[in-house]
Amino acid sequence: MKIKDIRLKPLFSKFKKPYVWAMGKNLGQITILVEIETEEGIIGYGETAPTFASPEAIYSILQNVKPVIIGQSVTQILDLMKKIFTNSFGHHYLSQSHPRIGNIAFAGIELALWDTLGKSVGLPVHALLGGKLNETVSFMGFVQGDTTEEIATHANQLVKDGYEVIYLKVGRTNKQDIANVKAVRKAIGSKRLRIDPNEAWDLMEAQIMMQRLAKFDLEMVEQPVSAIAGAPALKALKQSCSVPIAADQSVFIPEEAHAICSSGAVSLLTVGLHETGGILGFRRVAAIAHIFDINVCIHGVLETGITTCASIQAASGVPNMDDGNQIMWQLLEEDIVETPDLIPRAGKILVMDNPGLGFILNEDAVGRASEAYHKKKI
Repeated sequence: MKIKDIRLKPLFSKFKKPYVWAMGKNLGQITILVEIETEEGIIGYGETAPTFASPEAIYSILQNVKPVIIGQSVTQILDLMKKIFTNSFGHHYLSQSHPRIGNIAFAGIELALWDTLGKSVGLPVHALLGGKLNETVSFMGFVQGDTTEEIATHANQLVKDGYEVIYLKVGRTNKQDIANVKAVRKAIGSKRLRIDPNEAWDLMEAQIMMQRLAKFDLEMVEQPVSAIAGAPALKALKQSCSVPIAADQSVFIPEEAHAICSSGAVSLLTVGLHETGGILGFRRVAAIAHIFDINVCIHGVLETGITTCASIQAASGVPNMDDGNQIMWQLLEEDIVETPDLIPRAGKILVMDNPGLGFILNEDAVGRASEAYHKKKI
C-alpha cells in the first residue's frame, strides 16, 4: 500500500449568505482539497482549511510534501507526519511557532492518509483508532444573521429543529452584543446558550461584558480575550465572573493544552483537527484534557463536510467529548460531500461506518469550487 501520488486542489466555496462575526463578514471560504493515491489506485481525501493563514502561503508549504511521501507506505502515518514537518521546517520544527503553522498546513495531509488507509483495508477510521464509544456525535445550533431580528429568528428556528445547545457569535459592538444575546435568550427559552467573541475583548472589557451578559444564563463564553494573553488572562477573568470559560485559539498543541488545563483557567477546550494537525493531534489534546476532567468541544473553522466526517471519526472514541460540538459546512451554498447526509437530526449525526473517513465526494461540486477559485485569482 505505497503512495503513488498526491494532488492539491484549491477550492472556493460560496456561503449561502454572508458569515458575520467579530472579524467582519465573509462571503465564502478557501480550502485546499488533498488527494492521496496508492499504487493500487485507492484515493483518499482530506482538506486543509487555512483559516488562520494565507491560503497561498499554505499551498506553497504543501508543495514540500510530495517528495517526502511518494513511494512510502500509507500505514506509517506517524512517521510520515514527522518527516513532513522536518522536511518543511528542518530540525527546528519543534520551536514554538512551527507546530502551529505546520498543524494548519498539514492537517489535510493527515486526514487524507487516514482516509486512504481506511479504504485500503475496508474499515472506518474509528475502527483503526480502537473503535467508537458512541453511535452519534452531538452538535450545536449555530446562529446566523446580521441584524438582531435575523439572529433571533434563526435562533428560534434552531430550537424548532431540535438543537439543545445554541451558539452565538459576539464581539461586534457592546451595545449590539447585549441586544443580540438578549434577543436570542428570549427566542430560545431555556435552551443552553453559548457565545463566542473570537478574542475581540481585552481583559477589562471581557470582565465588564461577561458580568453584564451573565443575567442571560450563559453556559459558556469561548475565548473572550486574545490567545496571546494565555492562561493568566483567562484565569483572571474566571476569578472575576461565574460564567464558565472555554479556551479556543489558546490551544493548538499538546503543550498548550497542558498549560491551559493545569492552570485551572477554563472549564472546556474548544479545539479542532486543523489546529491540532489532524486526528492524532486532536486525540492527544483530548487525552490531556481528560486528565484534568475537562471536556473537549470540536472547533469549527471555514471547512467542508470532509472535516465534519473526519471530526466525527476522531470524536467517536473520545470519552470526554462535549455535546455541543461545532459544525460549519452548513454555511456553504454547496458542500463537496455527496454522502452521507450531514444534517444533524435533533442535533446529532450518526458515526459513519463506511471505509476511511466515511464519505463520498461530489466530483461535480469539486469541479465547480475549483473553477470558482481560479476565477477569483484572475
